Amino acid sequence: MGTGTRRVVVQAPDARGLRAVTVDGEPAGSAWSPADLRRQLCRAGLPADTDLSDRSRVSWRGADAATWPDRAGRRHAVMAGLAAGLLVSALLLARVGMVDALGALTFSARLAGMLFVLAGAVQVVAVAAVLDFWGKRTVPYAGAAVLVGVLVTVGTEALLLGVWFQEREWTPYLPVFLALAVWAVWASWTVWRERAWQGIPHPKSFTAGVVATAVLASANFAYSAVYQPSAALFHFKVEAKFGTPRKDAERPVAYLPVKLRVTNDGAVSAYVVNSIFWVWGREALFDAAKTRLDQDLWRVELESGGDTELHVRPTGYTLVDTGPVVQGEGAWIAPGTDFTSERVVQVPTDKTYDIVMTRMSITFMRGDRGVIDSGYYLPILSWKEKPGRYFDCREPCSDHVIHYGRVRHNNNIVNVTRRPRYLTSIRWVTGTESGSTSLIAPLDSGGRLSKDYESADRYGVTQYDSGLTMLPYAELVAARP
Repeated sequence: MGTGTRRVVVQAPDARGLRAVTVDGEPAGSAWSPADLRRQLCRAGLPADTDLSDRSRVSWRGADAATWPDRAGRRHAVMAGLAAGLLVSALLLARVGMVDALGALTFSARLAGMLFVLAGAVQVVAVAAVLDFWGKRTVPYAGAAVLVGVLVTVGTEALLLGVWFQEREWTPYLPVFLALAVWAVWASWTVWRERAWQGIPHPKSFTAGVVATAVLASANFAYSAVYQPSAALFHFKVEAKFGTPRKDAERPVAYLPVKLRVTNDGAVSAYVVNSIFWVWGREALFDAAKTRLDQDLWRVELESGGDTELHVRPTGYTLVDTGPVVQGEGAWIAPGTDFTSERVVQVPTDKTYDIVMTRMSITFMRGDRGVIDSGYYLPILSWKEKPGRYFDCREPCSDHVIHYGRVRHNNNIVNVTRRPRYLTSIRWVTGTESGSTSLIAPLDSGGRLSKDYESADRYGVTQYDSGLTMLPYAELVAARP
């Protein structure tokens, strides 16, 4: 039969306004409009100028040639809205997940990042499915793909907003979270109205798979962000000991070695937030006739955690030496590392000390809780003025050295749902004493350190102090050259 006598049948519009087309009894596609019908006929081999009003060649079933109920503008708007939301959600998931997938310090955190990236890839596939499902539905599982893409957004936005709600802080991501949450409600209603799940061969298995994946992702987030960093053993041994003193042959000085040792005997690497050691000379009065402890002295010593001696009453402490134990804040100490540093302190032998004492203190941050930016290594010196400085004393204070840098949680979901946190350590020296401290806080509106300090436990910041080691001063005086 020639092309001029081929029989075309146009069926009545379906619920979406799409009309099925057959040519000589063979399916030739479907059409939204007369122009779309001509395209289908051309693909079937009919002339582009086929007369659609010729009843001998074109039969109209259930509706005439003027009935085209498709609302193309509305349908295209729905397609555009769904596609745009899925793309934004996919970009957000990729942005959040890639950081952990490529750089997290624990396997579970990397797995959580990979799941986010994979969820984003699923949503990109769902974008293509939207075009088909709101088009002519030539792909059998397009509706299922759209449904999965929307459910991924629902689940991830619930997770992100749930984590954000713990602190309720402004972040640049918050408008995106809120916009996607509103979009997810609209998209869920839209796919429900279109019955996107229809045509899925095994709907119960499909639903169980989606739920199981959501539970796995949530459980993995909880494990990587909460349980694993708390369960892994984190422990250090720190000790400060004196060596054998040597006396100078010409000067009234004794050389007193001090051995400072740090051992990571746990299972977790750590950053050195700050470290400091001290050597003091103690002066005291001796009273061999006393027979009872002084109650007032006992109270004072109890408050400071010191000993109460019967015959000795300390009268003063002189700081002889102080400095960092580990050179360079932000140093990385892996499990099994045994770091030892030896210093030599010069102590005059013509003083009235009765005891020489030493102690050290180091603050660590768990390496599986977060990462400190490289800027933390650079010191800020209080006696060197610098415009726009991060930290200033608001009242007269002693000279101090500051290290600060952004600290990023090991799970990037936490980072994007909170304001940036900054780790700060301060070491100071006055004429008679020295000390150090550390804290974690965001910046205030002026770009300075906020007083809204973070709990140190959240990032695993822990201070370890060695015991107090004492050496009789007489041993230094009697030491051999």
